[in-house]
Amino acid sequence: MINTVIFDIGKVLTGYGWETYLRKVVPEEKAYRAVEKAVFLNPAWVEHDKGLLTEEEEILDFASAAPEYEAEIRKVYENLGECVWAVPYAIPWVQELKSQGFSVYALSNWPKHIYEQRGDKLAFLELMDGYVLSYREHLIKPDPAVFRLLLDRYQIKAEEAVFIDDTLVNIEAADAFGIHGIHFRSFEQAKEELSRLGVGSAASDR
Repeated sequence: MINTVIFDIGKVLTGYGWETYLRKVVPEEKAYRAVEKAVFLNPAWVEHDKGLLTEEEEILDFASAAPEYEAEIRKVYENLGECVWAVPYAIPWVQELKSQGFSVYALSNWPKHIYEQRGDKLAFLELMDGYVLSYREHLIKPDPAVFRLLLDRYQIKAEEAVFIDDTLVNIEAADAFGIHGIHFRSFEQAKEELSRLGVGSAASDR
């Protein structure tokens, strides 16, 4: 029986996307494409979620991919928190699950710089039983070690937990531990899949 729900954050409990923010900061097309590739499409973007570098080191790492646009990259880096926005269903969803007796956790690849600019966008974290953020642990999904850390820290039994993430490889990593997985594509779809596992109310009951 499922008694625990584990959420990813970005594109699940928050909106996430860089296009609008980047276009605002770097409107010229050539510069936009260069900065997009150097920052958001750079493999370093995910690596920085480990929290191993200082902010200046992160900026220089991005800038090394497009040195002629270092000034623009620095400007973009200043307010990366604008790439994340609150979604209206997040807090009610967590509250509903808690009210029904489920334990609720978050497991997310999340960079320190954006976390510090969170404002109230991550207010749902304070309603949860616990959370693991990559920059604090220096581990990122789908590394099995971060799943083991979550399970051990909060004494979660894998077979009694369901994990909701928008990235399929992370679902597969959770499945290797025996955690039930839901590949998030929309709020309605995820609610329906949860209800089939006996968790929460059906999407049609909203």
